[in-house]
Amino acid sequence: MKFLNAPKITFFLFTLATIISCGKEEVLPPDNLIGQWNVYSITDTSGSVIVWDELVADLVNLIPTYSCMEFTASVTEQLVTTRYVLADENSTACKSPIVSAYTWLVDTDSGNYYFTQGNITNEYLISFSNSNNRMTWVDQTNGTITVWDREQQTTTTE
Repeated sequence: MKFLNAPKITFFLFTLATIISCGKEEVLPPDNLIGQWNVYSITDTSGSVIVWDELVADLVNLIPTYSCMEFTASVTEQLVTTRYVLADENSTACKSPIVSAYTWLVDTDSGNYYFTQGNITNEYLISFSNSNNRMTWVDQTNGTITVWDREQQTTTTE
């Protein structure tokens, strides 16, 4: 009866362990970007800040049907979808929703996020605060800043 020597056993076990571990990807936690978001404020290139809820409240005080205005983002692992419903200045109603969808990725070295729609890519530096319930997008092209609040899940008990 032939016995295997230690180097052969070691090589066999190493090879077996390597084969078994192949194909297993490291599971990363979901990106903080993923979720439902409502815009909090927008800062344009001149530095003027518009707080969305204040703008809507002022307009609704003038024309109650403008309460249909919204500005939201929905983010999954593959898509960012923004939805704007704005006031129609020629009537007392809102315009049809403007929905835009982008694929996205994050550069792990720079931390910048890239949103792509067709052949147009927007680059943002995105930071999170308030226990990841507030995010700030800084457009790397024009410097505009958009602040978003995570939509909170409401639970009901019956």
